[in-house]
Order: sequence, then structure tokens, then C-alpha cells
Amino acid sequence: MELDEECKGCLYGSQMHKVESTQTDAEKLAEFKKQVKLLCENPPAHYCAPILMRDINGIHRKIFGADIDYTREKSLFNRALSALEERLFSEIMQSSDPVAAALKFAMAANYIDFARMSDLNEGAVEYVISAARRAVPNAETLESFKEKLKKANSLCVLHDNCGEIVLDKILIRVIKRLYPEIKVTSVVRGRPIINDVTAADAEEVGLYGYAEVVDNGTDVAGTYLKEVRPEVKRLLETSDVILSKGLGNLETLYGEGYKIFYAFTCKCKHVSRRFNAPLFSAVFAEEL
Repeated sequence: MELDEECKGCLYGSQMHKVESTQTDAEKLAEFKKQVKLLCENPPAHYCAPILMRDINGIHRKIFGADIDYTREKSLFNRALSALEERLFSEIMQSSDPVAAALKFAMAANYIDFARMSDLNEGAVEYVISAARRAVPNAETLESFKEKLKKANSLCVLHDNCGEIVLDKILIRVIKRLYPEIKVTSVVRGRPIINDVTAADAEEVGLYGYAEVVDNGTDVAGTYLKEVRPEVKRLLETSDVILSKGLGNLETLYGEGYKIFYAFTCKCKHVSRRFNAPLFSAVFAEEL
């Protein structure tokens, strides 16, 4: 999806807030701010937000000698959501429509996004839980998803953020309980980028027990087809069902010709306009 002015300002503001709270070298901070501002004002024409985020991280690495570090935030949210996993799984399995109930939590959990909201804290967990109980997956899209699962042998899940991956895992557990013949493959980022999930996060939350985990080989905050591993492209071409989580995957995959179900939280005005959904609402959409 095309990079717009809102994306540039959002990424600039959130990452400056994060770096200013963790770095104390005034000279390096000024240089970082100058270079990021220049990049955000004049990005290459083909850029989308996930690629811009990768380049902001690259500027930080060049100036400070390391990536922008979200290790603490990732561990915090992975542990906080993992503590709720069994209770939520039990609640969901007792509902009248477990797939719909699990989807609501997975959609709402996309709120945990430090690329767009750098000051999230533990209170975001309660927000996610309450938002999930209010979420209403599009009925037509939900019915299409369940019908395709009934016939499927393979499901590819493209994950997005820390914490969120625990709610994705619950959805995968529900699907495997209801459709045990489905093989699930989970795709995570190849290297750390903001609070996006990697193989280490998948291991931390126990995802390996329910899915084959594949890293996409990149540090782009999405599924950037020009750089992902050939194995990931094969999954997109051969999986019976593809579920894409979050805005980064949406921004890199939407319009690329794949039949994908997208589950995300509308955190940007341009995405809200594109999907005709209120800001911060949970969305479930199908690209045919």
C-alpha cells in the first residue's frame, strides 16, 4: 500500500519518542533526528511504511551501533498475554462459535504496535481484551473463512507483533482442535524490527507446539515480496488458506494478487478510509 503523509509523520514521531527515551548522547540524537526527518520527508517513490521503518532502524544502527531495542516491551507483552492464554482458550472453546471468538481476540491484539504507538504499557492488555469482546468480524468474510477451513489441508499465518502472537496462537489452537487435518505454518520476521515477532518470540510463547515456524529472512516490518525467502513465496502460492495479521503485512501484500484474509486493527486514518472502518476498530477482510 502507498506511503502517505500520515505514515511518515507517525513513524517519525513514534521512533523519536522511543529513541529520545533511551539515548542520552545529545550530538548523536541530533544527528539521528536530522537523518530520520530527511528520510521521512523524502522517501523513495516505491516505499511503504514497513520499508521506511526498516530504514529508520538502519539509521539508528549506523549512529548508535545497535538496533532500536524493543526487547523489554516484547518480553513484557509476550508474558502478559501468555498468562491469560489458558483462560481465554477455555472461554473461546465454550463459546457458540469458537473460530469467530478467537478471531475477535486475534484482530484486537493487533493494537499492540510500537511502530505507531511508542508509549504502550501493560494497560494495553486490558484494552485488547475489552476491544476483543466488542469486535464483530465481518459476517460474510467469517463465513468464507470457515468454509475454506473445512476444505483446507494447509493454513499459512503471517504474524505481526509481540503479545499479539499469543492471541494468534490461541486461534491456531482453536483451528487445529476443530480441523485437525490442517497443517499450520507460521511466518515470522527474519530479524528483529520494532516489536515484530521473530522465531525467538514464537519459541517464548510456545507456538512451535502448534505450527511449523518459518522466518521470512528479512528485517522489514511486513512481508516484502522482493526480499522474502523463496519458501515464503511458495507458501503464499500453495497454501489453501492464508491469514495475514496486522498492518505491516497488509501494507506489503495487499494488491499483490494473493487470495488472503486480513485481520488487523485500524490504527491509521488512511487504512480506516480504505476499509471504511472506524479508527481503532478491528477489521476482518478478504482479498479475492
